[in-house]
Amino acid sequence: MKKTIHTFLAAVVMLTLLAGCCDNKNQDNDKQETTMNSELKPFDVQKDFADNGFTFFTKNLILCSGDSTESNAMTIGWGGIGNYLGHDRPAVTVYVAPARYTYEFMERHQRFTIMEFDDPAIWQYMGKVSGRDTNKAEALGLHVAYTEHGTPYYEEAKTVIECETMTAWHQTERDFRNQTPKEWYDGFEAGIHTIYIGEVIGAWKR
Repeated sequence: MKKTIHTFLAAVVMLTLLAGCCDNKNQDNDKQETTMNSELKPFDVQKDFADNGFTFFTKNLILCSGDSTESNAMTIGWGGIGNYLGHDRPAVTVYVAPARYTYEFMERHQRFTIMEFDDPAIWQYMGKVSGRDTNKAEALGLHVAYTEHGTPYYEEAKTVIECETMTAWHQTERDFRNQTPKEWYDGFEAGIHTIYIGEVIGAWKR
Protein backbone atom coordinates (compact mmCIF):
# COMPACT_ATOMS: atom_id res chain seq x y z
CA MET A 1 0.00 0.00 0.00
CA LYS A 2 2.79 2.43 0.97
CA LYS A 3 4.61 1.59 -2.25
CA THR A 4 1.47 2.39 -4.25
CA ILE A 5 1.08 5.75 -2.48
CA HIS A 6 4.74 6.63 -3.05
CA THR A 7 4.42 5.72 -6.73
CA PHE A 8 1.29 7.88 -7.02
CA LEU A 9 2.96 10.85 -5.31
CA ALA A 10 6.02 10.51 -7.55
CA ALA A 11 3.78 10.56 -10.61
CA VAL A 12 1.99 13.70 -9.35
CA VAL A 13 5.33 15.47 -8.76
CA MET A 14 6.53 14.51 -12.23
CA LEU A 15 3.35 15.78 -13.90
CA THR A 16 3.61 19.05 -11.94
CA LEU A 17 7.20 19.56 -13.06
CA LEU A 18 6.28 18.83 -16.67
CA ALA A 19 3.38 21.26 -16.49
CA GLY A 20 5.69 23.91 -15.10
CA CYS A 21 8.14 23.35 -17.93
CA CYS A 22 5.35 23.66 -20.47
CA ASP A 23 4.09 26.86 -18.84
CA ASN A 24 7.59 28.32 -18.88
CA LYS A 25 7.96 27.35 -22.51
CA ASN A 26 4.67 29.03 -23.39
CA GLN A 27 5.70 32.13 -21.45
CA ASP A 28 8.98 32.20 -23.36
CA ASN A 29 7.08 31.92 -26.64
CA ASP A 30 4.78 34.76 -25.61
CA LYS A 31 7.80 36.85 -24.61
CA GLN A 32 9.51 36.14 -27.91
CA GLU A 33 6.35 37.13 -29.78
CA THR A 34 6.44 40.63 -28.28
CA THR A 35 10.18 41.19 -28.73
CA MET A 36 11.35 43.47 -31.53
CA ASN A 37 13.18 41.86 -34.42
CA SER A 38 16.87 41.96 -33.46
CA GLU A 39 17.76 43.41 -36.87
CA LEU A 40 15.68 46.49 -36.10
CA LYS A 41 17.51 48.99 -33.90
CA PRO A 42 15.78 51.76 -31.93
CA PHE A 43 16.42 55.36 -32.91
CA ASP A 44 15.35 58.81 -31.76
CA VAL A 45 13.10 60.37 -34.40
CA GLN A 46 13.88 63.89 -33.21
CA LYS A 47 17.64 63.40 -33.50
CA ASP A 48 18.22 60.67 -36.06
CA PHE A 49 15.35 60.85 -38.55
CA ALA A 50 17.17 61.59 -41.79
CA ASP A 51 14.31 61.58 -44.31
CA ASN A 52 12.76 64.71 -45.76
CA GLY A 53 9.43 65.09 -43.96
CA PHE A 54 7.86 66.53 -47.12
CA THR A 55 8.65 63.41 -49.14
CA PHE A 56 8.71 60.60 -46.57
CA PHE A 57 5.07 59.71 -47.11
CA THR A 58 5.49 59.56 -50.89
CA LYS A 59 7.36 56.27 -50.36
CA ASN A 60 4.06 54.36 -50.17
CA LEU A 61 4.34 53.45 -46.51
CA ILE A 62 2.27 50.79 -44.76
CA LEU A 63 -0.08 51.69 -41.92
CA CYS A 64 -0.98 48.88 -39.51
CA SER A 65 -3.43 49.00 -36.61
CA GLY A 66 -4.65 46.39 -34.14
CA ASP A 67 -3.35 44.25 -31.32
CA SER A 68 -2.29 40.64 -30.74
CA THR A 69 -5.81 39.38 -31.47
CA GLU A 70 -6.52 41.27 -34.70
CA SER A 71 -4.80 43.64 -37.09
CA ASN A 72 -4.96 45.01 -40.60
CA ALA A 73 -2.66 47.07 -42.78
CA MET A 74 -2.97 49.29 -45.84
CA THR A 75 -0.81 51.43 -48.08
CA ILE A 76 -0.84 55.17 -47.40
CA GLY A 77 0.45 57.97 -49.58
CA TRP A 78 -0.20 60.96 -47.33
CA GLY A 79 0.98 61.96 -43.91
CA GLY A 80 2.89 64.42 -41.83
CA ILE A 81 5.74 64.41 -39.33
CA GLY A 82 6.40 67.07 -36.72
CA ASN A 83 5.33 67.98 -33.20
CA TYR A 84 1.99 68.30 -31.46
CA LEU A 85 1.11 69.72 -28.03
CA GLY A 86 4.71 70.48 -27.16
CA HIS A 87 8.03 70.80 -28.98
CA ASP A 88 9.31 67.65 -27.25
CA ARG A 89 6.36 65.51 -28.33
CA PRO A 90 7.11 64.07 -31.80
CA ALA A 91 3.97 63.26 -33.74
CA VAL A 92 2.85 61.58 -36.94
CA THR A 93 -0.34 62.43 -38.80
CA VAL A 94 -2.06 59.83 -40.99
CA TYR A 95 -5.29 59.87 -42.98
CA VAL A 96 -7.73 56.96 -43.37
CA ALA A 97 -10.97 57.00 -45.37
CA PRO A 98 -14.00 55.49 -43.58
CA ALA A 99 -14.62 52.91 -46.30
CA ARG A 100 -11.21 51.32 -45.73
CA TYR A 101 -11.07 48.19 -43.59
CA THR A 102 -8.16 49.63 -41.61
CA TYR A 103 -10.44 52.48 -40.51
CA GLU A 104 -12.32 50.06 -38.25
CA PHE A 105 -9.05 49.08 -36.55
CA MET A 106 -7.94 52.68 -36.14
CA GLU A 107 -11.23 53.40 -34.39
CA ARG A 108 -11.01 50.35 -32.11
CA HIS A 109 -7.34 50.45 -31.14
CA GLN A 110 -5.21 53.09 -29.45
CA ARG A 111 -1.91 52.49 -31.26
CA PHE A 112 -0.65 52.02 -34.81
CA THR A 113 2.59 51.58 -36.72
CA ILE A 114 3.79 52.98 -40.01
CA MET A 115 6.39 50.98 -41.91
CA GLU A 116 8.72 51.33 -44.86
CA PHE A 117 9.72 48.38 -47.06
CA ASP A 118 12.29 47.90 -49.80
CA ASP A 119 10.06 45.59 -51.86
CA PRO A 120 7.50 47.60 -53.91
CA ALA A 121 5.36 44.48 -54.32
CA ILE A 122 4.31 44.88 -50.67
CA TRP A 123 2.79 48.34 -50.95
CA GLN A 124 1.37 47.56 -54.38
CA TYR A 125 -0.49 44.54 -53.00
CA MET A 126 -1.50 46.25 -49.75
CA GLY A 127 -2.93 49.11 -51.75
CA LYS A 128 -5.24 47.10 -53.98
CA VAL A 129 -6.38 44.12 -51.87
CA SER A 130 -8.79 44.48 -48.94
CA GLY A 131 -8.17 42.78 -45.62
CA ARG A 132 -11.89 42.02 -45.48
CA ASP A 133 -11.35 39.34 -48.11
CA THR A 134 -7.75 38.22 -47.62
CA ASN A 135 -5.11 37.89 -44.92
CA LYS A 136 -2.71 40.22 -46.70
CA ALA A 137 0.29 39.58 -44.45
CA GLU A 138 -0.05 35.83 -44.92
CA ALA A 139 -0.46 36.19 -48.68
CA LEU A 140 2.75 38.25 -48.86
CA GLY A 141 4.68 35.96 -46.52
CA LEU A 142 5.10 38.72 -43.93
CA HIS A 143 5.64 37.83 -40.29
CA VAL A 144 3.56 39.72 -37.73
CA ALA A 145 5.34 40.69 -34.51
CA TYR A 146 4.48 43.04 -31.67
CA THR A 147 6.13 45.87 -29.78
CA GLU A 148 6.27 45.87 -26.00
CA HIS A 149 2.93 47.69 -26.09
CA GLY A 150 1.39 44.94 -28.21
CA THR A 151 1.25 47.03 -31.38
CA PRO A 152 1.57 44.91 -34.54
CA TYR A 153 4.25 45.40 -37.18
CA TYR A 154 5.93 43.24 -39.84
CA GLU A 155 9.41 41.87 -39.22
CA GLU A 156 10.42 42.47 -42.84
CA ALA A 157 10.04 46.27 -42.54
CA LYS A 158 13.16 48.43 -42.83
CA THR A 159 11.65 51.21 -40.69
CA VAL A 160 8.95 50.97 -38.02
CA ILE A 161 7.44 53.95 -36.20
CA GLU A 162 4.99 53.20 -33.40
CA CYS A 163 2.40 55.80 -32.43
CA GLU A 164 -0.30 56.23 -29.82
CA THR A 165 -3.30 58.14 -31.11
CA MET A 166 -3.79 61.44 -29.29
CA THR A 167 -6.65 62.83 -31.33
CA ALA A 168 -8.81 62.04 -34.33
CA TRP A 169 -10.57 64.55 -36.51
CA HIS A 170 -13.51 63.34 -38.62
CA GLN A 171 -13.54 65.89 -41.40
CA THR A 172 -16.68 67.07 -43.16
CA GLU A 173 -17.16 69.29 -46.20
CA ARG A 174 -17.75 72.22 -43.82
CA ASP A 175 -14.07 71.98 -42.83
CA PHE A 176 -12.77 72.68 -46.34
CA ARG A 177 -11.29 76.16 -46.67
CA ASN A 178 -10.25 76.27 -50.32
CA GLN A 179 -10.93 74.48 -53.60
CA THR A 180 -8.19 71.83 -53.27
CA PRO A 181 -10.09 69.42 -50.96
CA LYS A 182 -13.41 70.28 -52.55
CA GLU A 183 -12.12 69.27 -55.97
CA TRP A 184 -10.14 66.27 -54.70
CA TYR A 185 -13.11 64.68 -52.92
CA ASP A 186 -15.51 65.29 -55.76
CA GLY A 187 -16.56 61.78 -56.80
CA PHE A 188 -14.34 60.04 -54.22
CA GLU A 189 -16.52 57.18 -53.00
CA ALA A 190 -14.49 56.04 -49.95
CA GLY A 191 -15.54 59.12 -47.96
CA ILE A 192 -13.68 62.04 -46.45
CA HIS A 193 -10.55 60.92 -44.62
CA THR A 194 -10.33 60.96 -40.84
CA ILE A 195 -7.15 62.56 -39.57
CA TYR A 196 -5.30 60.73 -36.79
CA ILE A 197 -2.48 62.41 -34.87
CA GLY A 198 -0.29 59.93 -33.06
CA GLU A 199 2.46 60.57 -30.54
CA VAL A 200 5.61 58.65 -31.48
CA ILE A 201 6.33 56.18 -28.66
CA GLY A 202 8.93 54.05 -30.47
CA ALA A 203 10.95 53.91 -33.68
CA TRP A 204 13.26 51.28 -35.17
CA LYS A 205 15.25 50.85 -38.38
CA ARG A 206 17.74 48.45 -39.93
